[in-house]
Amino acid sequence: MRKKVYLSGPDRLKKDALRLFEEKKKLCEKYGFELLEYPKELFKAKDSAENNELIARKRLELIKECDIIIADTVDFRSFLEPYSETGFELGAGYALGKKMYCYMPDTRVCRERYTGEKKYKEGYGYTDENGIGFEPGPVNLMLEYSSTIVEGGLEDALNVAAEDLEKGED
Repeated sequence: MRKKVYLSGPDRLKKDALRLFEEKKKLCEKYGFELLEYPKELFKAKDSAENNELIARKRLELIKECDIIIADTVDFRSFLEPYSETGFELGAGYALGKKMYCYMPDTRVCRERYTGEKKYKEGYGYTDENGIGFEPGPVNLMLEYSSTIVEGGLEDALNVAAEDLEKGED
């Protein structure tokens, strides 16, 4: 039986989200996974609190149903953090005991990817210009601890997930 995959990430915000979803569905099938369908309401204007709640509930149901979550944790809007919705979905997945893979194009530690001013504080480490420290890895330590971090894109993450399944690491 094919493992069911839930995809998380900011691509849902793009104008061509439905087309991208179909491409990702084919890619998942190539690696032997079944991509769970997003609620169609997700691709429509979110014009009411009721609709937003419906979408959130449906997506949480999909997370309960899936075997694996694969998340795009690219630096969202130039910050060193993934899309907050993705972080929430990964937290829900972790609480439900799901196997999770996070992919991003650059897995250097946050401090190395940060383009602003950095300062070194003895006994503390590096901080930004506001005195706030950096995560020790490429993403928040809670995501890094609970997920397999993959450098690259969706196909790279699917490949790692498929290899893990072959080795019995599900």
